Amino acid sequence: MMYHNVTILINGIAAGLFGLTAVLFLFVFKRTHLRTVLGIILAIYALYLAKDIAYAYDPIASDGYLYRMLLSIDNWAVPLYVIYAVEVLSPGKTTLWLGVCLELPFLLLTVVYSIWPVEWLFNATMAFSLLFSAICALWVFRMTVKYRRRLMDNCSDITNMDIRWMWVSIAIFLPNLLLWTLVSARLDYVLDALYYITLSVSWGIVAWHTYFFVPQGNPDTRGDAVPPMSVASWNFTRKLNSLASDGYFVRSPRLTLSELAAELGTNRTTLSNYLNQELGTTFYDYINSHRITKAEELLSEPSSRYSAEQLAELSGFNSLSTFRRAFFKKHGLSPSQYREKVLERR
Repeated sequence: MMYHNVTILINGIAAGLFGLTAVLFLFVFKRTHLRTVLGIILAIYALYLAKDIAYAYDPIASDGYLYRMLLSIDNWAVPLYVIYAVEVLSPGKTTLWLGVCLELPFLLLTVVYSIWPVEWLFNATMAFSLLFSAICALWVFRMTVKYRRRLMDNCSDITNMDIRWMWVSIAIFLPNLLLWTLVSARLDYVLDALYYITLSVSWGIVAWHTYFFVPQGNPDTRGDAVPPMSVASWNFTRKLNSLASDGYFVRSPRLTLSELAAELGTNRTTLSNYLNQELGTTFYDYINSHRITKAEELLSEPSSRYSAEQLAELSGFNSLSTFRRAFFKKHGLSPSQYREKVLERR
């Protein structure tokens, strides 16, 4: 009985959190297409969770047909994460037609089961949901990898543009899906409570990052109509070193591939090929390696008393977290630890 009451409480709290967050994204925060899509999804989840309170009543929990019908309706929520991911990865591509196409198989399965309530059909519905979720998780992971590659090939500052956090959300959604599968097999209030908690955490991560998320703009392709020159025939090293020596990369914290290509008198395709094929790096890593070099110079000054924030700004970074991550990636040390080693060597 205690577990029963606690689960109902957690269910109600989760429904309230989803509903409140939906209101914030739909009516309080500045509206964007992504925030609107997320707000609608969270509102749908709030209704789903409110519906789950019905499981607490014995007449429903003990009626196998009604219990499974409610679980079958739960399947309708499976495509929602995919709809959200599509909007993140391809801004503006989320349409009503896309939502209908993704939801239609689940709606049809529910209708068929309501007419022909046999156990194997219900089990097939659950299996279809698991297979659909697994395929979608793999697709989202693959597309986020491609998205990040494109981002790092075109931008030197990806503050609030990176989507690695989606990998964390996927990692939480998967055990959440497993919990939901176990709950669908038998009534278990402890598993129910864990399901509501992990569901709230996973969508909480999504909501938090969505609030700050800045979609990647379309790269400026002007000049790409010109056939790109052979990378081997045009060595940019001297000009790039000259720009680095002049502090160009430090003075341009939001530098993009298109802007650097224009500075070099070429197009972005040729420059991108040069960086990827000749230097074996991305635009993002190349530019930030020069900024880290600047930070190393500042830390090596005898009278260096810079804070981490000052170092990041003076080195051309817009984000302290990006600076720390890039610095640690190169040295395996924090800036302060690097400074201590410099002093030890003197």
